[in-house]
Order: sequence, then structure tokens, then C-alpha cells
Amino acid sequence: MQRGILILNKEELNQLFTVLDISVFTGTQLFEKLNSASGSIEPEVRILLSEDELESIIDEMGMPFSNNQVLNSALEKINALMLSFRD
Repeated sequence: MQRGILILNKEELNQLFTVLDISVFTGTQLFEKLNSASGSIEPEVRILLSEDELESIIDEMGMPFSNNQVLNSALEKINALMLSFRD
């Protein structure tokens, strides 16, 4: 299984958590990773994620949010990391 590092700035991470209910991942490593990231005080957060974890995030988020550039930026980074696994 491939893994990669998702790098989001604090604003992107905060916007991601407005549409992503991490409680659905309770009891998983993904929940622990996202919960830890949410408590980070760093301006840039790095999260080591597997392809399956990225797919879970995308599935939970649903469709892109064209009116929210910060959230779209986070989604673009998630999609770019996912695509890098397929090269």
C-alpha cells in the first residue's frame, strides 16, 4: 500500500474540518491522524496518509466546493497526492 505526506496550511486544514466529520473514522488510525492534525499549532501540517485513507477522506467530503477557494485548495492537494500514487 502506498503512502504519502499531505501538506496543508492551517487555514486549509480548518476549512477541511468544516465539511469533514472525522468522528465517522473513530477507532481508526485515520481518526488519530486527523485528530492530531486538528490540534496542531504549526502553520503547516504534514499528515502521512495511505491511498485508502485519502479515498475515505474524499468519499466523506463529497463534491468540490467551488465557492470556497481555501477548501478547494485543500481538495486539490488531496487529489494531487492520490494521483501521485497512480503514476
